[in-house]
Amino acid sequence: MTILVIEDERVIRDMLRTFLELEQYAVITAPDGAEGLALAKRVLPDLIICDVMMPKLDGYQLKKELGKEDTTATIPFIFLTSMHERENIRKGMELGADDYLMKPVNMEELRSAIITQMEKREKLMSMKAAVPQKLPVKEHNPNEFVMLKDKGNPKFVKIGTIICVTAEDKYTKVFLTNGEKIISSLSLKEWEDMVPQTSFIRIHRATLINIEGIEKVEKWFQRSYRVKLKGITEPFEISRRYYSKIREIYGGE
Repeated sequence: MTILVIEDERVIRDMLRTFLELEQYAVITAPDGAEGLALAKRVLPDLIICDVMMPKLDGYQLKKELGKEDTTATIPFIFLTSMHERENIRKGMELGADDYLMKPVNMEELRSAIITQMEKREKLMSMKAAVPQKLPVKEHNPNEFVMLKDKGNPKFVKIGTIICVTAEDKYTKVFLTNGEKIISSLSLKEWEDMVPQTSFIRIHRATLINIEGIEKVEKWFQRSYRVKLKGITEPFEISRRYYSKIREIYGGE
């Protein structure tokens, strides 16, 4: 674990370094706020201990600058302050400081403050790791074009004109709103990754449809369902594993 100590008084800075190294922490130091800010951005320490009143850049200004960047905004931050600066504690807390210690520094209090901040950070990181991260959903842009090869010739097709894509052995068949059918070398998975996820959905392991092209969802036999798409005569089977999504979006009988 690395701790950055920012303190303009050399005696205090050296005393803190010695104590923290005896506590088995890796320590880096800076004699003023400007150098401390540069070190914090470059090293990204696990915790920062910082004096309030310093030349070039005081502790408040430094904390404010750190708060502007995601990589440094959440680094645990402990202010060191003299008795006559005590009235400014609220200012530091409003900037996001995690703790304040009064000078002369009590080493037992410092040890306890560091442990507390590390435990808080570990708990926060564990909570974030436990929350499933949602993948970004592609925005629906019906006017976006994709290039296909129709009988060897390039053809640009608007995504919004695609009604469905079906897997056919080693290729896929693309159905368009004008009734055209184009054979594509892309796999169904490649199509699924390319089209907007807000408008296209799988209804079967071999079928991907544009939900705006749904004309009717109906019961079939043995509790199965199928979907009728605009401009296409034959309905498509809906696998049971995908039916719940169709029902949420469109509804059915």
